Amino acid sequence: MKQVLLSIEDDAYEKVMGMLSLCPSVKVESSVDVADTERDCDTCVKYAINTLRQNGVFRHVYDYTWIMMAINQGLIEGLDTFRSPQAFIDYLSALGIDKLPTRFSISLAFSKTLDTYPNWTFIDVTDACEILRRKNVVKQFLSAYGVAKRGFFNSFFNK
Repeated sequence: MKQVLLSIEDDAYEKVMGMLSLCPSVKVESSVDVADTERDCDTCVKYAINTLRQNGVFRHVYDYTWIMMAINQGLIEGLDTFRSPQAFIDYLSALGIDKLPTRFSISLAFSKTLDTYPNWTFIDVTDACEILRRKNVVKQFLSAYGVAKRGFFNSFFNK
């Protein structure tokens, strides 16, 4: 038995599928619209952001900074780092996430954060509760990302 992966332009799809249906020894295992397919990690990021929004985790627009920094520090496998706050905002926007912070608010929060997660220190705040809240934005993001990833793989393997 052989398996063949084809890329077919939309205008030829019906014709190719019609020809394949004439061959009794050919079985089409799956078909996917590539233009509408996101990478798995992108789908998980989108789910995690929406979960945090629904749970009221984002108290300030600059709270997105902690997620960008976590990704840039390699906490999410498969995601590239963002060269700038604007690149991060553009990425989230491309995922269909709206009501995003400005690059200024992310840049400002970024410039006030020292060290690497989970040892971040913040030069703009000394309140232990606020420091913990900021770090917990990342914890909750990682948790929601993990839930999405497990859900994705469970649905993939249960097909």
